Amino acid sequence: MAYNNVEIFGRKTFFIAADTSLVPESYLEEFMEKGYEAYVINDDYTCPLRSKVEAIISEFPDAILFFNIDATVDGIEWKSYIRELRENQKNNNLIGILYLKRASAVDSERLGTYYVRDVGIQAGCIPLEAHDHDNFDAILKVLEQNGARGRRNLVRAECGQNSSVKFEFNGSGCAAELLDVNVTHFRCNLLSDSDEIKVFEKIRDAKLYVEGSPFLSDAVLIMKRHLGNENLCVFMFIRGDDDIPGLEPSEQKKLNKTIYQIVVSKNMEILKKAFSLKSKKSI
Repeated sequence: MAYNNVEIFGRKTFFIAADTSLVPESYLEEFMEKGYEAYVINDDYTCPLRSKVEAIISEFPDAILFFNIDATVDGIEWKSYIRELRENQKNNNLIGILYLKRASAVDSERLGTYYVRDVGIQAGCIPLEAHDHDNFDAILKVLEQNGARGRRNLVRAECGQNSSVKFEFNGSGCAAELLDVNVTHFRCNLLSDSDEIKVFEKIRDAKLYVEGSPFLSDAVLIMKRHLGNENLCVFMFIRGDDDIPGLEPSEQKKLNKTIYQIVVSKNMEILKKAFSLKSKKSI
């Protein structure tokens, strides 16, 4: 069976004009730890919000866009704007809305009727309450329903020149280029012959530098192959006397934060360039 990119890699999620009392930045890190990529797009001076949305749809045509319909944005009336966006939709984006939970159930029902039945948004309406962590679970449920994670379980960060791995094996020092990492595994190019290290060999106190941030963990080799001049190895983090899979909880949180920063920085840089082009065209 063939799978498309969305089924494999999932969908990036963008919260447009989000209220931080409803969707704080800490949620974004928590989503990433569970395998979901999420970003907040603010209404600011860099580019009109309409243009930002156009850029997101162009750069990430499979994304989910959640609009905070309680936000006041110059030039946008949410009901007509989202209807227009839905009618003109040519890509595979999904649209949803967020709003502060209404005191009246009738008001909430009216919103759902308009946006879901009349406009036909696909990612639903999510009522949220200020400073309530139940918001996280409500959004997570919708992300799960829309296949935002895809078939992958975790988000992987590609690593650059400031990333490396060092460890000892049979009394000799080994060094490797760290290629990518998630919170359970890392892939590297071993700079020496990997033949001595057999699959399922355990490495003690491997020192990782992920874009300069240091991490220390035991690991087990689970896969290796030679590709040209590269000795590609995949290790799984292990911990404790029983070699339980995974990092220590505090190290996992720390690594997830670093992965979040790497991934967000990469994709927001793409969007910043797109926003800049949109802004120049609007002058």
